[in-house]
Amino acid sequence: MEQFVLLEMRGEVAILTLNNPKARNALARELILDLIQKIDGLMSNKACRAVVLTGAEGTFCSGGDVSKMMSDRQLLDRRIWLKTAHLMVRGIMNSEKPVIAAVEGYAFGAGLSLAMAVDYVVAADNAKLCAAFAKVGLVADMGLFYTLAQRVGVPRAKRMIMLAEVVEAREAERLGMVDRVLPAGQVLDAAVEVAKEYLDVAPLPLALTKAVYAKGCASLDDALYAEVDYQSMVALSEDHLGAAKAFREKRKPTFTGR
Repeated sequence: MEQFVLLEMRGEVAILTLNNPKARNALARELILDLIQKIDGLMSNKACRAVVLTGAEGTFCSGGDVSKMMSDRQLLDRRIWLKTAHLMVRGIMNSEKPVIAAVEGYAFGAGLSLAMAVDYVVAADNAKLCAAFAKVGLVADMGLFYTLAQRVGVPRAKRMIMLAEVVEAREAERLGMVDRVLPAGQVLDAAVEVAKEYLDVAPLPLALTKAVYAKGCASLDDALYAEVDYQSMVALSEDHLGAAKAFREKRKPTFTGR
């Protein structure tokens, strides 16, 4: 049976590889469903502390599978399918674990949406990013209206989406779309190393920080209410009490997520 998403564990870091190389890892329906299932499984897997998302054979993701779009022309069916596909993005953004993207080649359309939904993006110097939806008569999907604006601001996001601008890796780094640019062939190992950096911090505040930004933090009140809800909670955690004790004893804390 063909695996549309490959799973590899490197210690506590899981690597998910989009595996549809004949279509430049386009998001076929089967791939989306497989990715949803694997993300969900990793979030409940205590052996996994961080996730790296990448694409097979030098391409991250070319977007939606345009060749299959003619097969679903019913409005209601399309709405139902989009809500299912949204579980893919929700799984990444609402997850309690950091997700890092290793992007080589194309990150177009919904592929760009996937990249913008993660917590950290390592891109190859050959990467090209594009909100290509308007070129095929569609609006942006998979959360891109929200996530792209978070990284580059609303005016720039509107222009990129409306004009389907192609952005090269170095320009994407300058704009804040990606966090680091490296030569092609180095990004996966670098992304794994970034993932390992997240293993040194307490899981609870990391998860709650993701929750704040996934929900939206658009005002001072949003930030202060989040502090009241979450700071009160983590201040009572075993991790915080243990870290305070470790600080007094001048040693490195050990975090358990409790």
